[in-house]
Amino acid sequence: MFAADPAQADVDPSQHFVLDGAGGDPVVRKTLHQPYWAMQSFAFDHVHGHIYFVQTKPGSTNGDLWVSRTDLSGNVLGSMALHSFDHGSSMGIQPDASGSPYVWLAGDWRKPDPDTAPNSHTICRIKYKDGGLIDYHTSPGVSEFNIGLSDFVDCPRPSIDPYTNRLLVRYMGTTSPWRLALFNLSDVLAGGIHGDTPVLAKRALPTNAQLGLAESDHFQGLTSYGQYVYLSYGGPPAKPSDPAKPSYLVRLDMNQTGGQYNEKFPTGAGNSLPGREPQGMAIWRSSAGPRLAFGFSSKIAVSPDEFQATVFYKSDLAG
Repeated sequence: MFAADPAQADVDPSQHFVLDGAGGDPVVRKTLHQPYWAMQSFAFDHVHGHIYFVQTKPGSTNGDLWVSRTDLSGNVLGSMALHSFDHGSSMGIQPDASGSPYVWLAGDWRKPDPDTAPNSHTICRIKYKDGGLIDYHTSPGVSEFNIGLSDFVDCPRPSIDPYTNRLLVRYMGTTSPWRLALFNLSDVLAGGIHGDTPVLAKRALPTNAQLGLAESDHFQGLTSYGQYVYLSYGGPPAKPSDPAKPSYLVRLDMNQTGGQYNEKFPTGAGNSLPGREPQGMAIWRSSAGPRLAFGFSSKIAVSPDEFQATVFYKSDLAG
């Protein structure tokens, strides 16, 4: 049993995305740098008009990733290799005037002890470089942020709101299976993440049972816009030729607590994609206004698996 759910919240009211509203599909069935590795997450550099995708090798246990840099239609412009980072299920992009942004990811992929599976223990920031290679444990240029919160256990996942410059972290907690904490990015850069770091909001993430989801509807990505967090859930079909399984978009208010949520929307976006699996969410700060982007991995071949990436978005706001 988990203890009672402590929470704190001080996030200014904001609009929210209408999950059944209008949208589009800027990236459709694009092959990323490594076609045999599956897309896990993505984020936008709105200053320079690029998307950054993270890919992992199916079945890999070494935390190795590829980062693909694309244009806003998903055409590959460059790539970077990462060793010993994480599964890549969430990321953030911090644009930089140089044109090469900082990439935020989970890091320190290793076993906590010999009898457990490997996972990540920190979040980190690295400078993207076309053709670059970084090993988390041996390369310079890795800014590590240990999670020094009293309720932190493991497996942090970062995301950045490009409108407020806030860092959202999902993590395994002591008081509930999974928790969310929201910080000003400037506070984290200045002093790290620990008990004295100002926290804008902290709350439990509803369980699948509280959301009315099956256990097979896996968490697949998150992002935040203002006071709201958006999450993606679902899984792949047993075979690429099988019909797509249900997938869901969920909206949470960071000023609420516990198992509360505001909206759950079953999305049929990309249902025709073979082997469709939801992967990643991000806020796109586009010239047309805010967009809630959510992605899917699909397959164009099997034995060996060959993957493509597709991104949809919602653009209607309310509230």
